[in-house]
Amino acid sequence: MATRRHSPNSSPAPAPALEDDDLLAEILLRLPPQPSSLPRASLACKRWRRLVRDPGFLRRFRAHHRSRGTAPVLGFFTKEDSGISFHPALDPPNRVPPERFRLHITGRADNCRIIGCRDGLVLLVNVHPGQVLVWDPVTGDQRRLPLPLAFRNINKFYNGMVLRSAAAAAGDGDRFQFQVVFVRCIKGPHARAVACVYSSDTGAWGDLIQTSTPLLRTLSVDTSGAMVGRSLYCSLRGNSAAVLELDLDSQSLAVVPLPLGGWIMSAEGGGLGLVSVLGHTAQLWKGETDSDEVATWWLTKTIHLDKLLLLSPGDRLVVDFMDENNMLILGILDGISVFTVHTESMQCTKLPVNFKNLPGGFQPFSSVYSAEMGVGAEHAGAEILHNR
Repeated sequence: MATRRHSPNSSPAPAPALEDDDLLAEILLRLPPQPSSLPRASLACKRWRRLVRDPGFLRRFRAHHRSRGTAPVLGFFTKEDSGISFHPALDPPNRVPPERFRLHITGRADNCRIIGCRDGLVLLVNVHPGQVLVWDPVTGDQRRLPLPLAFRNINKFYNGMVLRSAAAAAGDGDRFQFQVVFVRCIKGPHARAVACVYSSDTGAWGDLIQTSTPLLRTLSVDTSGAMVGRSLYCSLRGNSAAVLELDLDSQSLAVVPLPLGGWIMSAEGGGLGLVSVLGHTAQLWKGETDSDEVATWWLTKTIHLDKLLLLSPGDRLVVDFMDENNMLILGILDGISVFTVHTESMQCTKLPVNFKNLPGGFQPFSSVYSAEMGVGAEHAGAEILHNR
C-alpha cells in the first residue's frame, strides 16, 4: 500500500482548534457572564484552568460582556444606617456573598452617599471632607478624588456618573481608567446649570461647563441619569418635563424638553428613548429629530405591569430605572418585594432580597464576576473612604 510523503517545503498541518491557546481563549471568552461560568470551565483540565485564570483573559472577559450589555445584575448597593451594604440578586451557584462586596467606612457612615453604579464601578461621595470615591468591587481597585468646589457644601441636589474609559472598557491598557461627571443647577437671578468632568488620564478635573436658561430658575437636578451615545442626560426635578444634556465630546450643556416626565434611555435600535410609568402601566417612547432640529416623540411599546407582575389594584409601586441594562426596578411597598423588568425582552425577575422597609439609595450593580477569581487579598486590605 502506497504511503503519501510530505514535501520537505510543505507547512505542518495546523493544530486542532482546541489545541490552539489563542483560539481556545476566544471560545472561552464567549462563555456566559455568570459568576459560576469560569470556575466550572477551570475544572475541565489544567490547560483550561491556566487560561481562565490569566489576568489578561479575565480583563478581556469582563470587557467583552460589558461592551455587549450582557453583564448580569449581581445585586444592589443600599445606603443604610450602618453604611453601604450589598444585597445579592442571583440564586446559587451564581449568588455573590454579601461580604465579598462589603465597603467598610470609618467614622460617620451617614455622611457617605451612593451616587450611582456603571461599567462595573461604584461612585460614592462624602460631602463633608469633600471626597469622591470610585470603587471597583470585583477587583478591589479604589481611587479617591477631591470633590469639585462647585459641588461642595450641598447635599443631594446634584447628579453624577462614573464611566470606564474606552481603552479600559475594551480590556486594553490600565484597567482602572475612568471619567467622573457631576452636574447641578444653581438657582437665583443668574440661574444656570454647571458640570465638571474628571479624567483619570490627566488626574484632574476639567473646566466648569455652564449653560443658562430661565427654565433653570425653578428646576434642580434629580438623582436619575442615563448615557445615550456620548451624551449624559440628567433628569430635572420641578414643574417642567425636561432633561439636561451634557455632550462629553463637545463639552457643552443644553436643556432638552420632553413630552412627559420619565427616565431617559437608549431606544431600541439606537437613539434617544424615554420610559414613563403611571400607575401600573409603563410606556416606552422614541425621539426623532428632523432636519430643522425639531423633535418628535413616538409611543413604541406599552407594558401592563399589573398583568406582568400579577399586581392587585391597590398595590403601590416605587419605580426606578437602570439605563445601563434598560431595566425597570419595581418595589411593591405593601409586600416589600423587588422585581426587575427588561424593557426589550420583557423578562421579569423577582429578586431574592428581603427588606422590612425599602431602603433609600437603592443602586443596582451590574458587572462580570468570577466566584473563584474575583476579589481576594487585594480587596481585604484596601484603603477605604474616611468620613468624619
